[in-house]
Amino acid sequence: MKKNKISILIALLTAVIFFSVAAVCNLCGITPTTDTTEKVDVGETTAAGETTAAETTAAAETTAKTTAAETTAKTTVPTEPEVKEVPTISLAIYEGPTTVSSDVCYYRVAAIVTGKPAPTISWSKDDSGSAWGKDKAQVNISKSSPNYTLTATATNSAGVASDSIDLTWGPLPVEKTIVLSTYILGTISPTLQNTVFVSLGNSPAGEDWRGRFAFDVSPVAGKEIVDAELKLADPDITAIPCTGKGDIVIMYNDFLPGITASDYGLPAIALAGQFTNDVNPLVVSNDLLKTKIAERALTSAPFLQFGIGYFIMGPGTSLPGQGRVYYANDITLTVTYNE
Repeated sequence: MKKNKISILIALLTAVIFFSVAAVCNLCGITPTTDTTEKVDVGETTAAGETTAAETTAAAETTAKTTAAETTAKTTVPTEPEVKEVPTISLAIYEGPTTVSSDVCYYRVAAIVTGKPAPTISWSKDDSGSAWGKDKAQVNISKSSPNYTLTATATNSAGVASDSIDLTWGPLPVEKTIVLSTYILGTISPTLQNTVFVSLGNSPAGEDWRGRFAFDVSPVAGKEIVDAELKLADPDITAIPCTGKGDIVIMYNDFLPGITASDYGLPAIALAGQFTNDVNPLVVSNDLLKTKIAERALTSAPFLQFGIGYFIMGPGTSLPGQGRVYYANDITLTVTYNE
């Protein structure tokens, strides 16, 4: 009986151990496929979902910004009303008068125009038929009808302006130059005179020397004097300059041909400022000179006459034999005039 009980117990224990081992083996053989898969799937799905959401948000923001920028760019800014300006116009001759024949010449005139909007220009006369442009006109003038007043008008929506210019038949004056040589010259002192040279300073005898010279200006009688230049150049100068008598003065004054000692004290008008003793050449070119040439050329004795000396007259201010000497070729008068 005891052996049977022990055998049964052993058999039960064996069965229990067998089933326990089987159970453990079964547990070891189970693969958590479902749970792992679910966890992986859930994780991946969550990451993908987060990424998708982030991308969607970024895309939405980009779209929103782009749309806003495009909207701003496309927004129409209200334009201000156009500013208008009343026209202005002025006329100027840019060519002419140009001679075409013995009795016809032409002018070409330009219009300088401003205004907003840009004005249109109309001319009272344009013999070129607008060949030089809308802002230029050509006007032919005939000798038989020697005067014409050209008018141009500028017009825009803000207003109208006009300007006129007088045109006259005839070619432009021809400018010419003539060099006049000395006609009369000499030197005077209180007691003597000569007609060989022009001297100024102290004579070897210690007397005050003053020069006189003149020009025949009849060749320019009735001409328009444009310019004039009186020039005294390259004199003979004494070894010791005549410094005691002050500066050199050139004067305009009248004296008779064949100068005498009595002409020494003739009244005079200063023609030029004072020249210092070291200046060479002496040059005078001013309006007074042009005026005197025109005046004297129309007289019956058309000799333009000058005096030259030092500012201080009289002996005793410098040593004898000091000063300057000019000869005929040293003194010239150049006159420019319109023919």
